[in-house]
Amino acid sequence: MRAFSTALVGALLVAAASPATAAVAAKAGPAKSGAPRAGGPSADVRCLMTMYAFGQDKTRAQAGQMGVYFFAGRINSEAPGFDLAAAMRAEAPKLTPPALQEELKRCGAMVAAASQSLQTSINGLRPPGSAPGAAPGAAAAPVAPSPAPMATPMTPAPK
Repeated sequence: MRAFSTALVGALLVAAASPATAAVAAKAGPAKSGAPRAGGPSADVRCLMTMYAFGQDKTRAQAGQMGVYFFAGRINSEAPGFDLAAAMRAEAPKLTPPALQEELKRCGAMVAAASQSLQTSINGLRPPGSAPGAAPGAAAAPVAPSPAPMATPMTPAPK
């Protein structure tokens, strides 16, 4: 995959902060299980590559890595044995700076929605009134400081 410039990564960061990103996430909604998704693995390959480019900024590395793993998992789940290297070579020329900005809006919204859904599910495991970090059914014990929240493409990385 070709190297991405600092200006391009900066443009990706600006796109991630766009209010349009939230609107894309709201419109996308959850995918129906078993139904083929629009764009299929090729769309996910573009997202994987976009998340890789996004993660090249050190302040967004964790969010980018999370996005890469998210889309790699989607690709492997939907198309076992998929030739990722060939697909990346085919998609790379299409990822111009404007295309990357659009892909970041689309893909970042999906990662943010999945991350929020996971966090909501984890929070649902806690008994009512329990502190975050307490295991379900665990006796009250001194709570260690919780780790910094994980950054997503839609939120700034912790400093």
